[in-house]
Amino acid sequence: MNTPKGFRFSAVNAGVKSPEVRRDDMGLIFCEELAVLSGVFTRNRVKAAPVVIGQEIAGRGKARAVLANAGNANACTGDQGIHDARFLMKTAARELGVSSDEVVPLSTGVIGIRLPVDRMASRIPALVSALGDDPEVFARAIMTTDTFPKVVSRTVGNAAVLGIAKGAGMIAPDMATTLAVVLTDAVISKQDLDNIIRKSIEYTFNAITIDGDMSTNDALLALSSCQVTESIVEIEKGIAEVIRDLALLLVRDGEGATKLVTITVKGAADEQDAKKAAMSVANSLLVKTALFGADPNWGRILAAVGYSGIAFMPEQVFIDISGYRVVERGMESDGFNENKLHALLKEREIVIEIRIGDGPGAFTAYTTDLSYDYVKINSEYRT
Repeated sequence: MNTPKGFRFSAVNAGVKSPEVRRDDMGLIFCEELAVLSGVFTRNRVKAAPVVIGQEIAGRGKARAVLANAGNANACTGDQGIHDARFLMKTAARELGVSSDEVVPLSTGVIGIRLPVDRMASRIPALVSALGDDPEVFARAIMTTDTFPKVVSRTVGNAAVLGIAKGAGMIAPDMATTLAVVLTDAVISKQDLDNIIRKSIEYTFNAITIDGDMSTNDALLALSSCQVTESIVEIEKGIAEVIRDLALLLVRDGEGATKLVTITVKGAADEQDAKKAAMSVANSLLVKTALFGADPNWGRILAAVGYSGIAFMPEQVFIDISGYRVVERGMESDGFNENKLHALLKEREIVIEIRIGDGPGAFTAYTTDLSYDYVKINSEYRT
């Protein structure tokens, strides 16, 4: 794995959710020089304290460190939550020898509970001392119900791009519910980095859904140490590929997910209509449960397009599932075979293609099935 120059990583156990939980749950990324910073955050009107602070720092466009924790979202904690986050930022900044407004906080976990700031602050010296070259330690520290750490990288000429993310549940635009950090060592301006990140997430993080819920803590940060000169076109391509790969990893590791589902809508009046239709199908609980059970109930897909709110003629709709035509002109296709579709729906990856007309609009969304385990995980999350 090619790690961008100038960045170091660490993690420690701080007992964030509980002192009895013995796993790393606080992570740090440190840049040896002042990094260019870009950030995209949740559109949920209920924003966690680290999101409020992170937006302020991202607006200034410079940072030296990212301080993250799992097990506690520090959301719906009022002014005290802001104070707690800033206290930890100051503690980390003091140990690192940087300004506290150069430390970006990230949190994920249970909503409505104060951070255990004393326990966390006491572990920050060890967190700083542990800084090293392995990004996976940070990726593991921010996991909640994830089953594996999510780290991807690309080599772009002389530069490198690295992405780290956590996800698993409450995955829905905008953004997809997650914490993610993208790092590069390429020389780049804040304006260019902002443009690249916003363009890249539109067809990746803003095109995935697992359960339709939007978190209070969504954040994607991008930082560059600006140590290597490389073509901006190639850097944009590398960042886009890393973000795409992270988004697909988030879907593959969705809570209780057993299948990766790709849904493409074509022939819409415009891209916006195509996205509405694709996301309507992707978020349909009836579609997702049918996919889990390999139930050949194609009518649920067509119904979800129908209530998406877009204008189309049902008699112009064609639907293919994993290459097998199931709907022609809004009706069951000639020669439709339930057993064949049932077999296709047992596969780990399913592709649904929906043509709703002759317009230029097209969009692809990514989702999962909805299993018994999703209910089990989320009914026991706090306990």
